[in-house]
Formats: sequence, structure tokens, C-alpha cells
Amino acid sequence: MNYQELRAFALATPNMGELNQLLGALKAISDLTAGTDNYEDCFLLPNGAATLADVKDPFYFSAYKNFEAYYAEASKLLDVFMAKTDIVPQIFVTAYTQGLNTAAAENVDMLCKAVKTYYKKNKLGPVMTAVLTSRVHKYKFVDLINVPKHLMTFKSRIRLLQDKKLRKRTLVTIGTINNFSLKTVKEKHKAFTKLLNGFKKKGEFAEWREKFERYLKAQKKAVICLGGRVDGVEIVFDVNYAKKLWADAERLTQAGFGVVIVNGPRTPNDVTDFLYEKALGNPSIIFHNCKRIAEDDSDRTPQRWRIYSGKYEKEFAELLKIGNIYPAVLGFDNTIVAHTMDSYSSCETANAALPTAISSNGLYIDPAMRYDCLNLQQLLCPKYAIDWDEFVNFACNMRIEPKDLNPQILSNPLRVFAETAVNRLNMLTKG
Repeated sequence: MNYQELRAFALATPNMGELNQLLGALKAISDLTAGTDNYEDCFLLPNGAATLADVKDPFYFSAYKNFEAYYAEASKLLDVFMAKTDIVPQIFVTAYTQGLNTAAAENVDMLCKAVKTYYKKNKLGPVMTAVLTSRVHKYKFVDLINVPKHLMTFKSRIRLLQDKKLRKRTLVTIGTINNFSLKTVKEKHKAFTKLLNGFKKKGEFAEWREKFERYLKAQKKAVICLGGRVDGVEIVFDVNYAKKLWADAERLTQAGFGVVIVNGPRTPNDVTDFLYEKALGNPSIIFHNCKRIAEDDSDRTPQRWRIYSGKYEKEFAELLKIGNIYPAVLGFDNTIVAHTMDSYSSCETANAALPTAISSNGLYIDPAMRYDCLNLQQLLCPKYAIDWDEFVNFACNMRIEPKDLNPQILSNPLRVFAETAVNRLNMLTKG
């Protein structure tokens, strides 16, 4: 098989973590096969979206009455996609949505069934389907199952040992497939520095720049990255936990740190509002909104809770020109990045050899439903990351700095995934 003729594609999602996983997988396959660099062209865009940024709602099988209704819509998306591509892709990648629990596996399987059905009906040849960051499931229409180690239980390990066919389809990795690297951080940091200089020359964002310049003068820095809630009740990410994180941030500033706090798509509006208000009164702590902001009333609904619709829409909209400062702020020397335990982003920064911490104290996570979050913390700490509370105490009482930490680098599974995906496609083609 000629690798240069191989292409991969995926279904776009508004879930940022899953989108980054998909981008990482597509880039890894493209690097292996000398494919396209325009990754946006590799996505099916649901619900009339013209670009990745336009996607606001996921395309889940669970939202449809039956497979026929779901496939009818999926085939329309595939028709549009195939009309624009010059090479029919032979690898399809999707991501498992952890917050959906019981519906997640069926959503993945029915999406892959729809893709395989479309290829068969249109005589497009074989297509290899893969799912990222999945739990162990006996899918019917998925050819390659990526299961990070922290998503495995004792029962699932036994299941893999006993089921030879399932084991052959499963790729176990330490950490997640992701679209993150030290190179990315440096590129974003360089662009961000240039942007700051441009604002200074034009006299724009004077108040924001004054506060950020104070942050730059700090010899040691901490970036706190917030995860958030999910659709269910298994994660309680509330203002009480935000108060704990704020107290940590204040302690660090008293020890000479500059602190930046950034939210994410899953961060609740009330937590965002609380931390933004608190940061307004502290010159050493910056809160920067990284959530998409509501554009109209259709975005201000319970279903679109991943879009910000709190008290400060106007203020955040005025800062849109600055953009998302993460991960650019990780490019400054002597910086530690802290992730809340519900987030898989700790894998990304540990992969990139950045000093990484995981915060768990004060955050409630149901251990039966989201054992993956607990497993990930145990997997990463203390070998690849440090417990956040431990770091704060060391920093404040013993003057330990981020540069004093010496974590091991978490291996990146991108190359292994790409090679396994291509090999799996070869097996399907021969079989």
C-alpha cells in the first residue's frame, strides 16, 4: 500500500478535549503518510457548520429515534465531505465522550456503522474505524480501540486477557492521544509575545496589559487550568472548590508567584464569574476567559452550558482580540501548570515535559462512575506530575520553584497510534 495515498478523517465536535484528541490523531497519521497540513478539511461538519469554530452541538446517535434516521443525516454529511475531497480517506477516527457514560459506547459504534455503511453502499473500498480514549467495549463496527491505561479497571484487564479478538483490536497507551507539544507551546508563546508588543504600540488594552506586565515581572509563575462539570452528576465542580483554588492562588502570590487562571468549555458560569470578580481585586492574579461566548439566546440555554452566558459576556467579548492565552502562557520560564483532576490535559503537559500539578482536594468525583479521573492522578503522581496541594505547601513554606521540580517525561503515544492504525487498515485490506 502506498502510504502517500492514505488519508484520515473525523467528525467534528464542540467538545474541546475530544477535538484536540482528533487533531492529534489526524496529524500523527498525516506525518506518517505525508498527508495534508490543512486539518480542517479532514472533518465532517455537522448541523450546517461551515468551519470547526461553528460547531456548537455534537452529532450523537442517542439524539435520534433509530439508526435509519441517524444514517440519513450522516450520509448527507458524508456526501458534502466526499464532494470536496480529492482522495477518498480510508481511516475514520472518532473520540469517546466520557461524560455520557452508558450512551458513549453506542454513539461511537453507530457512528462507525454509519461510516462503514456509507462506504459499502457507495463502493468506496475499505475504511478502518478507530476510537480514541475509550473504555474497554466490545464494539461491532470499530476496528481499533485506543484505551488509555487510566480508563482500565481490574475487570477490563481480565476481559482483555480472556478475549483474544478484542485484545487484538485494542491499543493500550499511557496517557491520551492529543494535539499538544512543546513546539506548539513555543510557537503560541512567540505569537502571543508579538501580539502583546502590538497592543503596547497601539495603546490598546492598557489596563489588561498593566496587569499582565506585572505577571511577567514575577520570577516564578503558576497557571491554573480549570476543567469543570459534565452532563451528569458524577462531577461536582462548584464555587466552593473555586474558593479553595482562589485561596491557593493568593498563597502563591504572597510567596512571590504570578498567577494566571484560565477556564475551559466545561467550567460552570458561576465559577467563571466568581474567579473573574475575585481577580479584579488582586493585581497579582489574572483570570482569562477561554470559553466561547454566547452569540444569541439560542446559546443561553441549559443544553449549551459549554458556551459562556454569565454576567460578564460584554467584558469577555471586549477581550476577544487577545484570544485564548493558553497554552502561550506556559512558554514563560519557571512556570508550573496545574490541572484539575477531572481534566485529561495533565497528560498533554506531562508529555511536553512541562512542570505539571494535579488538583483534587475540594473537587468531588464519583469514584464508581469516573474512576478514570482517580486512576489518572495515581498514574501521573508523583512520577510525571506533583500533587497541587503538595506543591503549594512546598512553594510557600520551603520556597520550592517550578524549575526545582524534575518530573519524568510521559511518553507520547501519537506515533504508535498512527502506525497501529495503518497496520490495521492493511489487515482489513488483505482480509
